[in-house]
Amino acid sequence: MATIQKWFSFSENEDFEGPEPPFFDISNKPWKKLLENNYQVILSELQALIDEQNQNIVPYFNQTLASKPTSWTVFPLIFWNKPYEDNCLKVPKTLAVIRQIPGVMSCGFSILKANSRIKPHYGDSNVMYRCHLTLRCPGTLPEIGFRVKDQTIAWETGKLIAFCDAHNHEVWNDTSEDRWILIIDILREELLPEQKKICKLVNATLWWQLKFQKHYFMKHLPRWTRRWMMYATAPFMAA
Repeated sequence: MATIQKWFSFSENEDFEGPEPPFFDISNKPWKKLLENNYQVILSELQALIDEQNQNIVPYFNQTLASKPTSWTVFPLIFWNKPYEDNCLKVPKTLAVIRQIPGVMSCGFSILKANSRIKPHYGDSNVMYRCHLTLRCPGTLPEIGFRVKDQTIAWETGKLIAFCDAHNHEVWNDTSEDRWILIIDILREELLPEQKKICKLVNATLWWQLKFQKHYFMKHLPRWTRRWMMYATAPFMAA
């Protein structure tokens, strides 16, 4: 089994050029069938949250990515090994499914509003399968879609896809309805023994990004400085 060259967007500050494909072949992953078989159960719990206008459905933390700060909202359940206990209590059936999957580091519902976009960007890392379980997709290409590197697809309601978050990607919804998905980050099998260490490193980068997301000087710091910031901060992060 080939060694994964771990890449973190914060520390590298450059285009990802790893060998990972834009979309992973997950046809033989047992968690694909598990999630798709429970699609209706998971959808019903999200529908209940939306119907009650739950106050914990909030804008994604990096509000510079969406076309408008409130265009992309999330209901986080697990964020790099940190559970959102109050939110988890609201969706016990979803959590019961997720807990059956080894290596889940993050999970949450994601809502992209009608007539909105998520700008092209590089994700956090290549260490995981970033999965989308589509709960509602109100159209197909070209009006709604998802580009990763040089491949473009549309979501299919009830189906699971997995992509390499490190590649440049963007999302658009030019329909008149919202798109709903469950996002799950599943650590790649080779890296399971490093789960806590990886979560600490990513939490460190997110802490810096949140603190300075509106300060453009961060993007111009040299690579060695950003790597030092990540590794120096990581021991103090939760995992």
